[in-house]
Amino acid sequence: MNKKELIDRYASGETIFSGSKLPGINLVGADLIGITLNEADLHGANLLFSYLNRAILTQANLVGANLSGASLNQADLSGADLRSANLHGVLLQGANLRETDITLAILLDANLIGADLRGADLSGANLTGACLRGTNMRQEKKSYNTNLQAANLYKADLQGANMKGVDLARANLSGANLKEVNLRDADLRKADLSGANLKGALLTDANLVGAKLVGANLSGANLVRAKMMHTEVMGGNFQSAIMTHAMLSRANLSQANLSLARMNHADLSRANLSGANFVEAELIEVFFARANLTGADLRNANLTRAELMSANLTGVNLRGAIMPDGRVNN
Repeated sequence: MNKKELIDRYASGETIFSGSKLPGINLVGADLIGITLNEADLHGANLLFSYLNRAILTQANLVGANLSGASLNQADLSGADLRSANLHGVLLQGANLRETDITLAILLDANLIGADLRGADLSGANLTGACLRGTNMRQEKKSYNTNLQAANLYKADLQGANMKGVDLARANLSGANLKEVNLRDADLRKADLSGANLKGALLTDANLVGAKLVGANLSGANLVRAKMMHTEVMGGNFQSAIMTHAMLSRANLSQANLSLARMNHADLSRANLSGANFVEAELIEVFFARANLTGADLRNANLTRAELMSANLTGVNLRGAIMPDGRVNN
């Protein structure tokens, strides 16, 4: 089928073109709202600025297709193959992208507000500047996992997204808006979250080993049992964060703001805490073995039963702090 035949049949009222063979077809700017192209072969197709709102493209082959600037709001692309596709500036609000293969695709400035990305594979995709507010990437079972390994999400807007269990290992999330995002059980090993906004984010049981969080805002975040060994968090903001049982061995938290944080039973052994702010923090039974607390501010902190014996306490301010033995330091 060629372009003219497709456009003419659609204009006459026909909308179902399941399984059509349309490789490389040129449909620039075409108005195909509500069309059904499930299992169609559209690899290499040029769909630049086309209108495909509410289109059915389930299991379609869109490998290498050009969908730049296309409108696919509320479209069903579940199970589609979009590997290496150009989705620059595409509109995918409320679209169904479940179990879609979007590896190595270009999604710069794409609008994915409210899209369903459960089970989608976005490994290596470029999502710089993309808006993913309210997207659902929740991992429901082991074989149904959203993959964003090494994806570029620089300055992406993910506020309120459900990313439970998502694989973000080595992803670039620097400068991203992750406010109130659900990242419970997420894999963020060696991810770059420098300057990211994680205020109020849920990171319970998340794996952040080796991650970079320099200057990140994690105020009010929930990091219970989070794995943060060897993380770089210089100048990070953890004010009022909940970090009980968090594992921060050998992490670099120099100049970090941990005031009012709840860190009971956390492991901070061998961590660099020089110049950190622990004012009024709850540090009950925290393990500070061989930690560097040079110049740290622990005024009015609760250090009941904390392990400080081998820590470097040079220049530490402990005024008003409750010491490991229960006495108040004056």
